[in-house]
Amino acid sequence: MTRLLRVELRRLFSRRLVVLATAGAVVVTGMLLLGFWQSSQPMSSAERAQAQTEYDRARADWEENGEEYLAQCLADQELERDSTGRDADFACQDMEPKEEWFLRPAPPLEESLPGVLTGGAFQLLFLALLVGATFTAAEASTGSLGNWLTFEPRRLRVYGAKLLAAAVGVLPVTAVLLGVTVAGAWAVAGSLGLAGGMTSQDWSDAAATAGRILALSAVVAAVAAALGFLLRHTAAVLGVAVGYMVVVELMLAGYLERLQPWLVVKNVDGWISRGTTYYVSTCTTDSTGTLCEYTERALAFGHSAVYLLVLAAVLVLAGALVFRRRDVV
Repeated sequence: MTRLLRVELRRLFSRRLVVLATAGAVVVTGMLLLGFWQSSQPMSSAERAQAQTEYDRARADWEENGEEYLAQCLADQELERDSTGRDADFACQDMEPKEEWFLRPAPPLEESLPGVLTGGAFQLLFLALLVGATFTAAEASTGSLGNWLTFEPRRLRVYGAKLLAAAVGVLPVTAVLLGVTVAGAWAVAGSLGLAGGMTSQDWSDAAATAGRILALSAVVAAVAAALGFLLRHTAAVLGVAVGYMVVVELMLAGYLERLQPWLVVKNVDGWISRGTTYYVSTCTTDSTGTLCEYTERALAFGHSAVYLLVLAAVLVLAGALVFRRRDVV
């Protein structure tokens, strides 16, 4: 099996699309760091002066009319409670303008780094999807898979080696790009004086997040390779993925909010961030109109981990059953 895995890894990296996809991921990582650099820039003198003017204007208006605004907010809040029977909260005590609302400070690295890693994770997962899919689907569509089976006729052995090669093959590239992302973010933040607050716990959390992204990339590559066996065309695998995103994640999820714990992207976020949240609305209609309240619910890390592993296992098993029985020609 080890020799077969080495052969499959050589075949993987000999594919031109794999090389081009890796180069594209490098470019996207550079763009991500460029965007991070732009968002970390302090406000210019002109922006600061304009923000200060707007704050002074809002402050003066509050000092003149603040009591009236607060009284009206409290009255509306009480009316809402009486009409609906619910404990409505309009956050009236937080209406007073605050300087930080207008003078936007650049976020320190300990606050921005998790978002940078999460943003970069999805382009790395797309790279894994593309690499895994093209590795097996292209061989199935061109007929080279049939030729390969004349040298190694044990189909499940070939199947396992190809999925393992796809998973192992994306690990070095993903690890390097994650390292570049973290190092680049640290360098940018350090040059702007935003990295001094990073503690050992912050670095440990960043390393754990990167590790979860790395592990998920391997799983996605293996699942994509299984889909390549099932659909036999790279374009078909990408079409199914895009179709799922548009129909289920973007359209259907908007109408069925309670479906969110079973969405792939939401569980990917739960895996990467070690737990996430989602919102469910409850709407009531009366004589005054329709009122919707949004309740935040937690999606546990364990739920996301089990969901993704079960989904991956089902797809890998389906690919094995189809490849074992179907004619490869």
